[in-house]
Amino acid sequence: MSKIMVLGCGLMGPTVARDCVESGEVSKVVIGDIDEKKLEKAKKSIANPKLETAKLSVTDHDGLVERLKGFDVVVNATASRFALGVLEAAMEAGVNVVDLSGGVYPLEGEIYGKVEAAGITAIPGCGVDPGLIDIVSGYGMDLMDEVEGVYFACGGLPKDPEPPLDYKIVFGGTRMPIRPGKVPVILEGERVQVDRYDDLEPVYLEGLKDMEAFYDGFPSSLLVLCEERGVKTFKAKTIRYEGFVDKLMFLLDLGVIGDAPVEYGGQEIVPLDFFHELIYPIVKFDEAEGDRDITVLLVRVEGKKGDSEIAVNYEMVDYYDEEKGVTSMAKTTGYTAALIARMLARGDIKEKGIHWPVRLIRGELFDELMKGLRERGVEVIENILKITDL
Repeated sequence: MSKIMVLGCGLMGPTVARDCVESGEVSKVVIGDIDEKKLEKAKKSIANPKLETAKLSVTDHDGLVERLKGFDVVVNATASRFALGVLEAAMEAGVNVVDLSGGVYPLEGEIYGKVEAAGITAIPGCGVDPGLIDIVSGYGMDLMDEVEGVYFACGGLPKDPEPPLDYKIVFGGTRMPIRPGKVPVILEGERVQVDRYDDLEPVYLEGLKDMEAFYDGFPSSLLVLCEERGVKTFKAKTIRYEGFVDKLMFLLDLGVIGDAPVEYGGQEIVPLDFFHELIYPIVKFDEAEGDRDITVLLVRVEGKKGDSEIAVNYEMVDYYDEEKGVTSMAKTTGYTAALIARMLARGDIKEKGIHWPVRLIRGELFDELMKGLRERGVEVIENILKITDL
């Protein structure tokens, strides 16, 4: 029987905690946050004697180390900026880590040796993107002898989009993910930098408003795996409703979402910061007001198996769970993290150090994850196409 600590009581943490306390493998779950109101709400909604709450701050290193001692796994569901601080505390406490975020984790460097020496396992990027989409892509790659191309697109969206942006912040926080700049992809076998909002392509899914996908990748473990496998093309994209990028580019051209300080009213302000403050009431996801969300995941892996060229496609369109009152983003992210946390807690993952899920969740563990998600109403559909015989 394992003991699991969940840090963060926002949109994701309570779903992770609920799934863990409902498991017969887990004897105790503690969910920690600095906000007592959020903790009380989580305690009432989960209502399980195996759940405890703890008021704590993830920036209090010494306090966090003491609180983590005795647990098998800590699941970090706080903001990504706290991830490496949580990792440092977990190393000192001797506790394994599952982190929903992954962007602040380096892909190599001194920290890898430090974590291994601490005798713990840290698995970053255990959400939906990064996370589930990388795992699914990696599984598709494992089905092939040679991989030619890997393409994926993912997005969390309001089920019923409303103008002006047809968007709601479904993951958490108060800032929209607006990040003009360059992102890495693989084109013609070489890693190159491309403009984030370039290569716009339409996405059509039955019963849903037309969508679009644009570059939104980052230097991920999946990209590194693609380089190791000699992949000729790797494209990672984000999905939004049609017209989103045009609106964003209009605002960018006007300077409304610029990040260079400007003087206004005798003081300096950053236009993007002001924009986030201004727009938040419009893009805030509010379940109590009737907001509902969907999560879309699309993956295509192309390559060769034996004497045939094949393409493996994965598709997931997931919806808000009305029965349990759980958002789609919390389901696809939180359930993925909770299932992997229990694999780690019971010893099915033995490697020490920092290991990304695309390299760990393979074979039987992949099958277990997919089965667990299906049982929770998250269905990833696989379709394998034989293109030609060589």
